[in-house]
Amino acid sequence: MGEEVVAIKALVRQRHLSYAGFCQEWEKIAEGIDKRLSGSHPGHAQFYRWLKGDLRSGKPRTDSCRVLETMFPGWTIDELFAPYRVRASDNHRKLPGQGNRHLDLTGVYMSRPQLLSEVPLDEMIENASLVRASGLSLNLLVQHYPDAQIRRLIESGTRFQLLFLDPGSEAMKVREREEGYDIGFLAGLTEINLRIAKERVRSLLETEKRDRVEIGISNETLRFNITLIDDATGVIQPYLPQARGVDSPTFLVERRAHGGELFHAYEQIFTSLWDRATLL
Repeated sequence: MGEEVVAIKALVRQRHLSYAGFCQEWEKIAEGIDKRLSGSHPGHAQFYRWLKGDLRSGKPRTDSCRVLETMFPGWTIDELFAPYRVRASDNHRKLPGQGNRHLDLTGVYMSRPQLLSEVPLDEMIENASLVRASGLSLNLLVQHYPDAQIRRLIESGTRFQLLFLDPGSEAMKVREREEGYDIGFLAGLTEINLRIAKERVRSLLETEKRDRVEIGISNETLRFNITLIDDATGVIQPYLPQARGVDSPTFLVERRAHGGELFHAYEQIFTSLWDRATLL
């Protein structure tokens, strides 16, 4: 079964609150309760520990509990840090025909930067055991995350499966024409990212740890950019005509123990592509 989402994380996502937005709302509520609580919002690291349900020192302080229970009316502090359960009164709109099949669609963003402003990449992969990604150049991982940090994750046990579009394939030329680039432009960018993955990440690892990074290329037509973190979280983008991947709508999918088929659907797509890929 997939990992369940902590209620406070689901509620923060429903309101599209970034860390800064959360702190702004916190401060307004805290001052309304007691002006002495001004400046009491959680630090960046504490905020993301809360979203993971990590209460290393037990429950938040009494004053913090008051603020949280005021911020999320109808939720006790115990419920906020328990697995999320959909309520009829939850303030979010169900899509027509959604039913239970799409319960794992937890965020829709107009672009990749919008997602990353609310859900930082390091939050998603910091404690991951397995990261699987397929797409054109995999900029989300290769360009947005420092090489040294990726190596640190791998040395700590994280495994990566990275599937790039073959720079020399006909599918690459088709995509270059779709985005309006000269033939060879996207191929060159992908070659650079492939070299980074092979030479600046995998080759610099201790020999016995290099098999934790698997790199492959595919020559099939691009339909989705897929990043899967463990058996729990997916970042999905469709490849649209005349639009760069960074500018495409971005969907956050979080696998639920009960209900939701989207994560499984994209996992099947990734697995099918990986099984037909050429490994490097």
